[in-house]
Amino acid sequence: MISKLKRILGFERLHPDIQFFLDKGNLGIAKVITFLIMLLEAVLFLNTFFYDIGPDQDPAKWLLYHRSLYAFIFFAAAQLFAYAIIHSRKNAKFSRFALNTSLSFFFLAMIIFGISITIKDYVQNEQILVFITVELFVTCMFMVKPYLAIIMILVPFGTFYYLMEISIGVSSATKINYPIIMLFFIIVNLVRYQQFLTVAINNYENKELAEQLRLSSLYDFLTKLKNRNALNMDFEETDENLNKNYIVMLTDIDNFKVYNDTNGHSFGDKLLQRFAAILQENFGSEFCYRYGGDEYLIVVPETENEVFLQKIKACEAAINDEFRFSGGYSKGFITSSKELHAYINKADEFLYEAKNAGKNKVLGSF
Repeated sequence: MISKLKRILGFERLHPDIQFFLDKGNLGIAKVITFLIMLLEAVLFLNTFFYDIGPDQDPAKWLLYHRSLYAFIFFAAAQLFAYAIIHSRKNAKFSRFALNTSLSFFFLAMIIFGISITIKDYVQNEQILVFITVELFVTCMFMVKPYLAIIMILVPFGTFYYLMEISIGVSSATKINYPIIMLFFIIVNLVRYQQFLTVAINNYENKELAEQLRLSSLYDFLTKLKNRNALNMDFEETDENLNKNYIVMLTDIDNFKVYNDTNGHSFGDKLLQRFAAILQENFGSEFCYRYGGDEYLIVVPETENEVFLQKIKACEAAINDEFRFSGGYSKGFITSSKELHAYINKADEFLYEAKNAGKNKVLGSF
């Protein structure tokens, strides 16, 4: 119950990717809204030069008051607009402090603006529509966490109610409508936040699923080594790994079928996992591939011959007579995927020789 309430009110800590989705949504809204506000405030500021000021008002004070408010809200909108534009172009993770500071300043400025403008209208027996609109805009347009929205509703509404009461009083109708409007704003925020949060969570889960599917297409489930699809991506879809000297080794477990038939497939799977782990430990996981069945492919770049042979000896020592393996290797400068497969074929020929020579051997040429 408590955890559910925490989630509804927005106290629950969100995954960084979900929070990023919410932040991005807020800044997407901010780009449009703040631009419109800057445009509106600029028009209102210019309009003060043509506005007919009533005889009961001090022109100097009236102009200073309104121009200051228009300039203040223009600046508040401009700083959030600039922040939103910069980060939308970078498409980077947000600094929580910087983002919250920018949004908080904008929200606070809007609320101050709404109260300051509307209380003047109220004293002159006009509507409080500006304040209501600002509150609706701040708490319901943006993805504000409900507990923060409740604070931003109760405190400004309470402050504005107090100012109305001490100025010309509050009518009976307003006393009834006021809490209803507050409750309406809270409900709207709760519903809107939960809807957007659900979209954010679904978006995150879909991305996670897509990433899992991508990884499953590139990695062998049993050994966790890269597979042939990954090999093709590494050497066909990018030039990053080409134009380098490589030692290419093809290796497999000797008499693997005998192990499987004698001890069962579960035992055979453990052997495959054990051999894969030894190869990864000595050659590095980024250079090891499960090529098929009990065959493994090692593609090591820019390695000294002696270092490579030492790694093979290290693998033999790590196995410690648990099983035997044979291998074949070749070396060359690889400029294309086609050349890579040519060296793999050479390594396969040496592997075939090793098998015919009694197994438990690694043969090749540099």
